[in-house]
Amino acid sequence: MTRGERSIRRVPLPDGRRRTSEAEEDPILYEREDIVVEEVNVPRSSSRRLLLWGVAVLFVILLIVALSTSFTGARIRITPKTQLVTVHTEFTASRGETGKLGFQALPISETDELVIPADTLKKVSERATGTITIFNAFSDKPQRLIKNTRFETPAGLIYRIGTSVTVPGKTEKNGRPVPGSVEAVVSADSPGAEYNIPLSDFTIPGFKTDPPRFAGFYARSKTAIEGGMLGTIKTPSDGAIKTARASLRDSLRQEVAKDKQALVPSGYILFQGALAAKEEPLATEPRGEDKAAVRERITGAAYVFKKSDIAQAIAQALIPSFDKLPIDIPDLTSLAFTMTESPTGNLAEVKTLRFMLTGDTRIVWRFDEAKLRDALVGRPKGDLAATLASFPTIEKADLVLKPFWSGTFPKNPKQVVIETVPGEVATTATKTE
Repeated sequence: MTRGERSIRRVPLPDGRRRTSEAEEDPILYEREDIVVEEVNVPRSSSRRLLLWGVAVLFVILLIVALSTSFTGARIRITPKTQLVTVHTEFTASRGETGKLGFQALPISETDELVIPADTLKKVSERATGTITIFNAFSDKPQRLIKNTRFETPAGLIYRIGTSVTVPGKTEKNGRPVPGSVEAVVSADSPGAEYNIPLSDFTIPGFKTDPPRFAGFYARSKTAIEGGMLGTIKTPSDGAIKTARASLRDSLRQEVAKDKQALVPSGYILFQGALAAKEEPLATEPRGEDKAAVRERITGAAYVFKKSDIAQAIAQALIPSFDKLPIDIPDLTSLAFTMTESPTGNLAEVKTLRFMLTGDTRIVWRFDEAKLRDALVGRPKGDLAATLASFPTIEKADLVLKPFWSGTFPKNPKQVVIETVPGEVATTATKTE
């Protein structure tokens, strides 16, 4: 053997070393086993992917179904028949009339005062005044009481009516007599503060010689009787009182109109101008040493009309071919209301009103929305035209169905939405009386 050559000898290894070498071969075996396992798991991974794809597709299908259900519905835009009219017409309404043009009266009785400086000395001689209600329980025939008829309090104070009045006769209701009645303003027989009294009963001394008539005619205060003065007092100037009264009357009328509007029943209208009232100046009263209260009372009535009655009356007066189908006039308040005959007597008890309505307005025919909806649910959309033929007050209808491919109306009435939209106005009708 040369120097450069090497020899290899088989040297026995201890057991521990041999085990180590054998163990070093194990990782190779394990790697092979891992490879085998990986090859076995390939089909299982493919099944999992297929399962995930299936779940995804099912979810998309369910989502589409859910969205289709959620957005299912019908929206119909209805244009009702509409006509423009120019009104310049006189109407007659009867109190409490049903089936025709009627009205109701809202009584008015308000008092207000304005306190102003009292800087003028004046001799005053004022008679107390107030309103009483006169009753006729004597006869079923009216009784006329002439001007200056006397009324007496239990204390012996005498008051007189300023104008003649007629007291209606008594009537019978539910088997019981009901006395006729009328209101009247009375003034004290003489000036002075002693005639200022609260509510009281009255007899008519002129009937004392006829006991049945004396017992059957009587009166009761509706308001306190006040304003009586006699002597020298501090008072505002005549000009200041006149200005204060004008201001009070304006504010009272405005306040009354506002208050009565708030009391108008649903479905009724109070036209601006449908108010009849009387202003009554009350005596000025002192308010301390250097001030006085100028007082005014307003009495009367505000007249309200049923909107549907007014609409029908206008349509019948202005449209010759009107078929008495239900209608609305949405802008009734745009019409000017003018009394053509001023009511007289007790304004809250008038029986007839004559008035003029003037202006341009729209008549809109109504349709039964619930009935139309019930007629459409579950029907093919092609039946819409035939269904609308049963609703002559509808001019046209625009339909949107969801989803767009749906060919029928939903079966659930809540999914059928009906909207009313303003339409083109028809030919103008005009009538003047």
